Amino acid sequence: MNIPINVPLVENVFLEQLMPDKLFLDLANKKFSGYTYLAVNGKYGFEESIIIFTKGSVVGSIFLIDSYEIELFGLDAFNFGINSFGNKDGLLNIYNLNDDQIKLILIFNDKVKFDYKIDNGSLSKLNIKYNEVLLDKLLSNKIEIKESKTDIFNKLNLSELLND
Repeated sequence: MNIPINVPLVENVFLEQLMPDKLFLDLANKKFSGYTYLAVNGKYGFEESIIIFTKGSVVGSIFLIDSYEIELFGLDAFNFGINSFGNKDGLLNIYNLNDDQIKLILIFNDKVKFDYKIDNGSLSKLNIKYNEVLLDKLLSNKIEIKESKTDIFNKLNLSELLND
């Protein structure tokens, strides 16, 4: 997917230095048009999240985990992207785009479209905390989960047979 890269408004800012809810509200209040690009070191490797804005509202989203060939778009991508903003081990870039550039992205990548108006009310509904269980569910069919001997004995109610 091709997304234009202009001179960054924000470049390589550590996520631990930001308050994501205030960032989103600021982008909305300033009627920002462009996109945020976030890369975090998540539980299963690098997670990339792109959230596209027009005049302060979200109009599209992309979420990727290349190591597991995960590509999500639209609402699902937005939800996982918001999850990534809860991870403090990441870098954020923000790029300005003009209206024509955003229209072209959305025309040629229809599946990324998703509308979300950001304001105090909608922000309070978002849970901007890193949730590894959410990722476990997403990757459950791609990752072999190995149970420990203790887990197996506990499942069979035989934990008393284990030596400590």
